[in-house]
Amino acid sequence: MPASILIAYATRSGSTGEVAQAIGSALHDAGFVADELPMRQVESLAGKTAVILGAPLYVGRFPNEFHQFLAHHRDALAVLRPWCFVLGPTRNEPADFDAARKQAEKELSRYRWLHPVGLQVFGGKLDMDRLPFPFSLARRLPRFILREIPAVDIRDWAAIREWALKVADQMKPAA
Repeated sequence: MPASILIAYATRSGSTGEVAQAIGSALHDAGFVADELPMRQVESLAGKTAVILGAPLYVGRFPNEFHQFLAHHRDALAVLRPWCFVLGPTRNEPADFDAARKQAEKELSRYRWLHPVGLQVFGGKLDMDRLPFPFSLARRLPRFILREIPAVDIRDWAAIREWALKVADQMKPAA
C-alpha cells in the first residue's frame, strides 16, 4: 500500500495552495497517495505516513494559522518529522531567498520539538488586487504607496516539481 502523505498549507490568497497542489501532483506521479488541505481543515494526522507543511512568509512571519496548526498537532508532528516549504521572495535575488530562509528558520525555531526533514524556499506571488484582509483595506487608502507595485509571480514550477520528487525519493523504502 502506498504511503499516505498530507500536504497541509496556510494561504491567504491561494498561491501557497496552488504550490501544494503541484507538489501533490508530483507525488502522485511518483506513486504516492497525497492529499492537499488547508491547515484549518485538518482535524487529524492519524493514518498519515508523512506530512509536508507549506506557508507563505508575510513580513517575515508565518500566518497565525500555521502556528495554530503546529500547536494543535504537536505530538503527531514530533513523530512524523515533516518537510516544509515556504513561499517568500517576490524578486529573483539570492539575497532575498537567503533572507526568507533565515526568517523561516527563525519562525520554526520557536518550536524546539519540531525537527523538519528539510526546508525549501520557493519564490512567491504578489498581486496587489488580491491582498488578503487587513492589507486589502490599506490598499484603499488614498496615498497607499504599494498600490503602484505591479503583480509578480516568480514561482518556479519546475523547481517545485523537482523538490517534490526529491521528497518522494527520500520516502521510498530502501531496496
